[in-house]
Parts: sequence; C-alpha cells; structure tokens
Amino acid sequence: MAACLLRPYPRGLPPHADPNPASHQPTRLKWSLGRRRRRRHLLRCVAASTATFQRELLVLPSPQSPSPANPRNLFDRMPERSVATVPGAASSLLEERPRTKGKGVEEQNRSGAPKGGEKSRSAAVVALAHASRHAEVVAHFSRTRREGVPVSRFVLPSVLRACAGLRDSRMLRAVHGLVIKCSLCQHVVVGTALADAYVDFGLVDDARKVFDIISEPNVVSWSVIIGGYARCSRWDEAWDAFMAMQHSGALPNVSVLVMAIQACGALGCLVRGKQMHTMVAVLGFERNATVWNCLIDMYGKCSGMESCRRVFDTMISRDQVSWNTIISSYVRLGLCEQALDMIVQMQESGFNIDRFTLGSGVAACAHLGDIFSGRAFHGYLIRRALDTDVIRGTALVDMYGKCGNMELARLVFDRMDERNYVSWDALLSGYVENGLVDSALDTFRQMESADIKPNQHTFANLLRLCGDRRYKEYGRQIHGHAIKVINQMNVVLETELIDM
Repeated sequence: MAACLLRPYPRGLPPHADPNPASHQPTRLKWSLGRRRRRRHLLRCVAASTATFQRELLVLPSPQSPSPANPRNLFDRMPERSVATVPGAASSLLEERPRTKGKGVEEQNRSGAPKGGEKSRSAAVVALAHASRHAEVVAHFSRTRREGVPVSRFVLPSVLRACAGLRDSRMLRAVHGLVIKCSLCQHVVVGTALADAYVDFGLVDDARKVFDIISEPNVVSWSVIIGGYARCSRWDEAWDAFMAMQHSGALPNVSVLVMAIQACGALGCLVRGKQMHTMVAVLGFERNATVWNCLIDMYGKCSGMESCRRVFDTMISRDQVSWNTIISSYVRLGLCEQALDMIVQMQESGFNIDRFTLGSGVAACAHLGDIFSGRAFHGYLIRRALDTDVIRGTALVDMYGKCGNMELARLVFDRMDERNYVSWDALLSGYVENGLVDSALDTFRQMESADIKPNQHTFANLLRLCGDRRYKEYGRQIHGHAIKVINQMNVVLETELIDM
C-alpha cells in the first residue's frame, strides 16, 4: 500500500473513518470537508495506489451515492482499467449535469451552454457500448435526442453497433435517416459503422449503397464490405471488391487477405490463389499463422496438394488449425491414407486429436472402407462424449454404412441427440448401398413421419433400389410422390427413372 494511504485523514475528517480507501466505498462517507478538499484527497489516493481494484471502488457508484467524486478524472487517471470500471464510469457520467453558477435556465440557453452534459453523455454512451450494454445505449441515445442534444459523429458508431447487437432493424433505419439528415453519410467512421450494421443484418446490398457514398473509404471500410460478401457466400463480388480496393491504392490488412484467399478457394481459382500467396510474401505476412492456414485450405480446395503440403512444411510454427486444415484437404481430395498418416504425425508432434480431427478421420475411414480404424475413432468419440453429436454421429453412420455394418450404423443413429436431413439421408444411403430394400423403405416412411422433407438425392437412392421386378410398384409410387414434392427434377433423378 502506498505511503499516502497510510497517513491519517486531513483535518476535519471523522476520527472513526478508515484511512484506507480500499476497505470501503469512500463516496458513502458524509465528510464534513468541502467538496473540493474531498475530491483532492481521493485523487491523491488514486494516483498513489497501485491496485486496479482500489480505483474501481472509487469509480463504481453505490446505492447511497450513485455519483462518485469526479468519476471522469478518476477514470482517466487510472493506469490500468478493467471491464468493471467502464459501466460504473458510464453510469456516473450520465448523472452529470452542467453547472453554470449565477445563471438561470433561460440565461444558460441564451448563452449557448451545452444542454444535458453533451460530452459526459457521449462518453457514457461509448463506454456502455464497449461494455456490450446495447439496450442502455439505445435508451440513453433516445433520451439525448428528446432533450435536444446535438448528434455527435463519435457516438453514432456506438449506437449503430448497439442496434446490430439488439437485432433492431427499425432502430437501425431510424439512425440511418438521422445520419442522412446530419450529412454524415460521407464520413468514413460513421459510414463504415453503418455498413457494418447492415452486414450484421445480412443486408449486403444496403451496405454496399452506404459504402459507395463514403468519400474516402479506408481499409476497415473495404474489410466490412468484402466480409459482407464473404458471409453471404457471394465470392465473385467479394473478389471484385478486393480488386477495386487494390485499384484504389489501399493496402490490405490480415482480415482482408484472409477473405480474399477464401474467395480464391471457394471459386477454385488456383491462379488467383498463387497471386495472393505472392502478395502475402510481399506484404510481410509470412509469420502470420491465420494467413498460412487459409493458404493451406485454398490450395486444398483448388486441387493443388503439392503447394498445400509445401506451405505446410515451410510453416515456422504450426498450430492445431494447421494440422486439421491439411488433414481435411487430404480427405477432400480423396487422399485418405495420407490423411490418416498425418493424424499419426500430428499426435507424434504433441498435438491432441480434437473433434475436427475426428470428423476428418471418420470420413477418411468411410472412403477407404476401413472399419478397424473407424471403430478406433468411434472409441475416441465415445470417450469424449461426442458420439451423439449430430455432425460426428452422421459421419459415423455414413462410415459404418460404407463399411457394410448397418447394425452399428443404426445403433449410432438411434443414439444421436438430434437428427437432421443429412443424418436420415446417410442412414438411407447405407441401406441402399447394402441392398436392404425393406429397411430403406421403412426408413423413408420414418423420415416423412419426422417431418423431414426428402429431396432429389433421396428419391434417386430409393429409385435405384426399385429396379427389381418385385419393387416396380413401389417405384411408381415413389415417382408420383417425387412429382408432388419436387418442382423440377434433375438429371440424376431422371436417369434413375429411366433405369427403373
């Protein structure tokens, strides 16, 4: 404890008061000193103390005294701030009012003094937004508008973030109208925050309209619009936006590079992917693990496994994501034996198998028909209580079906906590591949009873079974049912109908 905290209180303080401000809320004491001397003493204690907790006690309000002594000064002078101090300082700032001595209300309005504590309320709204108290942000902003406080461009991004957090589209539209009214659409910070809010609602086209109005978009603005296209899987437009950013002269940051590399992988364009690899090296992001993991994934999706392995081998520090990415790339390209070898190398390197590794391993065993390794992965999933998960459970059902063990496939299916269309289709495909017509038809009836709507792949699997003369009548019924459910048949389904 600092030396000044051990000194007795200044003259005039109650003798029974504890001189240590960390032992109580100083604002609760009704000292006989004047307000200035009391604040000066508290500020000295805060400046000398070395514990963040003691300063939090001074900033946080109490029921008896909700407004501590000059909370803004206390908050600004804290060398270390925790999350607990932000809401407390914000609540205290909201209670502040401008004090103009010797003037009435009419004189204050004529003199142009700020109403309602503009700076204090703006700082409070920003602090509440950082504390993710979105409802209070919107409430305080609405109150300031009713009281006639002018709109600040520093507060609007926090309000827009709160609208996105509350999923309040009507409030977002209202704030957008206010931004237009105040002629702040061209401001880069406000415009970027508005575009980001529209992206959070999935309204990428509206976000693009806001983005086009910004006079000088920066890298954050470009990142928002490119990320919006990427979130909606509109990869062509994401790449076009990235190229427009390049033509504007703005240098990409890590997030923009990651999204551009993901666009190359989703589009399957290896040439663009290699260009992005060169750009990563030129911009000096060789040591960034996130960028390198995206490069591995991109090369895997573009069927460039040699380049994928080369990037992986040249990585200075590999993490769990790096191993899972290259293993999934091997499985995606059908190189399942190499994928299983990589899982062994991953364990030898000191990394543990997680649920993503297990999913890739089960898929590799299903492709190889290796039920021995598949049961080993199943044991891993049981020990980690992941065998009833819908994703891993569906992978196990598919693996056992392709390995010819439908009893275990049905057992895993029945143990699943939740079943979706993919789960039912995996079980049905297993029965079809093993020629179990009656079980497949029973599964189809159960699937419809569970309100799972079949698609073209489901009907194609069933029609494949009905080529036998004994099941021709079932095939006609399935054909009629497919006409009712499906608007337009694809080539695969029509081919199965012809074969039947």
